[in-house]
Amino acid sequence: MKIGFHLTPFWSPTDRGATRIIDEAIQVVAAASRMGFAWVSIGQHWISHPTVWPQPFPMLARLAPETGQMRLKTSVLLLPIVNAVETAESITTLDHITHGRLDVGVAIGYRERELEAAGLARKDRVPKLEESLALMKRLWTGEEVTFHGAYTSVTKARLGFTPFQQPHPPLEMGAQSEGATRRAARLTDGVFFGPQVAWRDIGRLSKTFSEVRAESGAVTPGSVGASRSLIVAADKTAALAAAREYLEKTFAMYRRWEMQESTMVPLQLDFDTALDDWTVNGSPRDCVETLARAREMGLDKVGFTIYSLPREVRARIDYLQMIAEEVVKPAGTLP
Repeated sequence: MKIGFHLTPFWSPTDRGATRIIDEAIQVVAAASRMGFAWVSIGQHWISHPTVWPQPFPMLARLAPETGQMRLKTSVLLLPIVNAVETAESITTLDHITHGRLDVGVAIGYRERELEAAGLARKDRVPKLEESLALMKRLWTGEEVTFHGAYTSVTKARLGFTPFQQPHPPLEMGAQSEGATRRAARLTDGVFFGPQVAWRDIGRLSKTFSEVRAESGAVTPGSVGASRSLIVAADKTAALAAAREYLEKTFAMYRRWEMQESTMVPLQLDFDTALDDWTVNGSPRDCVETLARAREMGLDKVGFTIYSLPREVRARIDYLQMIAEEVVKPAGTLP
């Protein structure tokens, strides 16, 4: 099992100012790159006040020289709200900057404010994503492309250079529903379940992904991963106490952004559901046992969102080192 970590908690607390937040994140990620994590990932949101969300392409480009052999991932890029040609160009450029260490996660998004800013409605999300992926894959071949879609058109267009990784960086799709899981199996190399999806639904959707891949005649089985909230403490009681401090802010943000949709599985957006039903929590040994069960469900990747992250840089580095040694390393030996 490969394990990475997500940058979302690194943007808090927001009383430090954006420059300091970004500088400190770079410092911590540089240190973590030598600890055995497989990747670092960054999500995307627009107009996110009062939260802080640095944009993925410039942030990953800045992290590239600091991260050694660790991979860099968009998790996730909201593909419907961006221009497909510019995104294909940016991914190609970033793939060369990282010398082929880039993974690209995409999703349809859910915030009305972002869709409005892009001139889209909710009904546009899936067709725009599918059209964008189709165009980007053709552009990445390096051949001349004429493409007239509902959202983007090009005539005799050709990129100046192709990606470092051929035919393109690994693609995966974020999913919180059966429809998105099936889409991921058809269109990308893997599925990555969101952090609020319960373990029971991950087990069911993982099987759906594998079945659709097999039915479609895909060359590879594809990868199955999940973003998971991680709360490491002395025991589960201490983890619950720590979780209340950090997760309530997250719950409030996601409820305000109306993340839950009728087509999605029930998302974990309050403390009515036990932490064991959807997080990795407790002592390091508890966490490894949870990851072993995740491996049995078919997961080969887990991305930690570390909501119990300390405030200060040195403490954050030490905390990540503990996680690397006591959770990531043992989980890496799981069959």
